[in-house]
Amino acid sequence: MAQQVELQISPREITGKAVKRLRKAGIIPANIFGHKEASQAVQVEALAFETLRRTHRSKGILSLQMAGSDNIQTALIRRIQRDPRSGKILHIDFFRVSLTERITVKIPIRVTGEAPAVKNEGGVLLHLLDALEVECAAQDIVEYFEVDVSSLNEIDDMIHARDIQLPPKYTLITDPDEGVVKVAATRAEVAEEVAEAGEGAAAPAQAPAAEAASESGAEE
Repeated sequence: MAQQVELQISPREITGKAVKRLRKAGIIPANIFGHKEASQAVQVEALAFETLRRTHRSKGILSLQMAGSDNIQTALIRRIQRDPRSGKILHIDFFRVSLTERITVKIPIRVTGEAPAVKNEGGVLLHLLDALEVECAAQDIVEYFEVDVSSLNEIDDMIHARDIQLPPKYTLITDPDEGVVKVAATRAEVAEEVAEAGEGAAAPAQAPAAEAASESGAEE
């Protein structure tokens, strides 16, 4: 189970276009919603949230601690709105959860080990998915799934979503046949195979063309 991370929040009274003043002051406007409760306008210090995000601790359950209160709400980050030009965070939506309820989440994939097909055959390891969608109790969310690629011995060997061992009481939502990691041939090898296939296909096609030219010359 991923460790719950505490994040300090404060009530927010500023709404609408006036929130620009908050952003200039290093504060991110946010809302907490869900779980059959009214939406709540809050705000978060940008520096504190950026530290949380950079240390990869924003993916799991957050304990939102209201300033000046003993009130703590458990939530997930549902949406982060960013400025399309600067990438600066404009707004955050937190979704309330009960630790015992089952929810659908995407959990990151972490690749481990070394693929023999890469080391011995000169293949290239392709990361086809960066997360698995699963259903589980909120309190059972893990930080990531480990995928060991040491079983990939040949070019075109692949690990599918169904091959990843999930913790107990997890349900896989991602298509079981979806590829997660694959060893592919290098671009040079693929280009060589295509060229060889093209030469083989072009050779017999030249004969009819020559015959057609000969017939045309005969008519002249």
